[in-house]
Amino acid sequence: MRTGLLILVLLLGGMVVLSGCTKYADPELKITTNLSKVSDDPATGNITYDVKLTVANTGTNNAYRVKVMTILSTAKDQPEYRFTNRNTDVGDVEKGAVRTFTERMTIPATKTNYDLITAGKQQPTVETQIMSVSSNVMG
Repeated sequence: MRTGLLILVLLLGGMVVLSGCTKYADPELKITTNLSKVSDDPATGNITYDVKLTVANTGTNNAYRVKVMTILSTAKDQPEYRFTNRNTDVGDVEKGAVRTFTERMTIPATKTNYDLITAGKQQPTVETQIMSVSSNVMG
């Protein structure tokens, strides 16, 4: 009788593990950005911006050890495309929480792109990408 109960418990435990019930739901992170020009230097072609990152967890599970890469670039369809990137350690973002960060980034523009951007004829592009995240506090 005890052996049968032990086998039944082991079988049920194995079925739970094999069915994937041990995996946590992936968090749903939404990243938005806002760009503010800080300064520009015609001698070097550098244009400095504050990039505001807002990371919102809209999912049903916490997000742990979140890291986000931000890329600030000149327009990709222009000659001599330039970019800079920054990695932000966001940390833990609980479900329903919103975390905001501001990164100061300087984009090295060519003379042509510098003139277009400072004249307001072109806007830099901001892209974000989640580099790492875990939904399990253990790993």
